[in-house]
Amino acid sequence: MAIPTGDDLRKFLKRARDGDESALPVVWKLLQEPGAVDRFGGNLAEQAELSLIRAVAGKDVLVREALTRKLELMRAELAGPQPTPLERLLVERIVACWLQVQDADVRYAQGQKDCTFAQGEYYQRRQDRAHKRYLSAIRALALVRKLALPILQVNVARQQVNVAHA
Repeated sequence: MAIPTGDDLRKFLKRARDGDESALPVVWKLLQEPGAVDRFGGNLAEQAELSLIRAVAGKDVLVREALTRKLELMRAELAGPQPTPLERLLVERIVACWLQVQDADVRYAQGQKDCTFAQGEYYQRRQDRAHKRYLSAIRALALVRKLALPILQVNVARQQVNVAHA
């Protein structure tokens, strides 16, 4: 079965999104291309991030784009020049958790004036939980990087240096 193009592709995608099971053979064919998986909704982490950015920014295009760029910069800085697949996953998690922590802090600060004690407790628990997830993701990345370091043995008396990968 050939992959549709143009308007036919749009109609086909609508059928697939509406639950038309007869679209499955073409869907499977489309999803053979790795980039298509993300384009057609397979990257739930990205969808969650975009949802949180929309919730934070509302209609403010400047804030939306500034947050998007901030997260891109954080990813690049944390990942480094050649991250492993596991490091990329953990960096994504750190960035997502950072956004959740900041959102929790902002919402607590904004709602603090007029909230009840119970609401204040809710916001603080939300902050604490988001912070705990954030630190956990950071620790996991640090551990992965620590375990990936080569083992180095230096014998000064015999002028021998051995390097082995863990």
